[in-house]
Amino acid sequence: MSRGDFVPWLRTPRARIRRARRIRRVQALALALLSGTSLISSLLAHADWITAAGCAALTGIGGAAIVLWLSRRWAVVTVRGPSMEPAYRDGDRVLVRRSPSPRRGQVVVVEQAAGRQSGQRQPLSAAAGAVAVAGRAWLIKRVAAVPGDPVPREAGPALAESAGRRVPEGALVLFGDNAAVSVDSRTLGFFPRNRILGVVVRVLPAARRLSDVR
Repeated sequence: MSRGDFVPWLRTPRARIRRARRIRRVQALALALLSGTSLISSLLAHADWITAAGCAALTGIGGAAIVLWLSRRWAVVTVRGPSMEPAYRDGDRVLVRRSPSPRRGQVVVVEQAAGRQSGQRQPLSAAAGAVAVAGRAWLIKRVAAVPGDPVPREAGPALAESAGRRVPEGALVLFGDNAAVSVDSRTLGFFPRNRILGVVVRVLPAARRLSDVR
């Protein structure tokens, strides 16, 4: 087996292990919430109103904590515009795993005020919840090059002088699949990696709209 064949073969089990771990964490949280709700329901049936109020408050706090935990690790956004067609179309709702370190070829959601226009606002904190995410404007693009990769020669005028050189640390080259209408690294240059919201996992057939991306 050549090195070119070995690396993808090695990465595939690791990706499956990471997905399995994430699924187990979500399942454990859901089970804990259901178990806690069942226990509290049983206690409420044999408790006075003071105990009942305390149990209800604990249930609410626990539920809020789980929602907050999930919002810091996942986001749901709605695609606006044709820049990623045909993979993602206008109106698609996508599930985003929040991560600032994507790999080449992955589709990411990045803050719209990035590239050479960045600097107006501080990057979104990794601990920011759904409300903060909804308050920003986002783009959806595919990672063409990560730090250490050669800058693609098709990067366009914004990166013409850097073509063939290495992508600097903390920067990414992002392209839209539909190049004819996409605003990306071809016109904006490098995107700061700290402006990445996360990696698109899948399209959701039905999900609450929290924010728009283009």
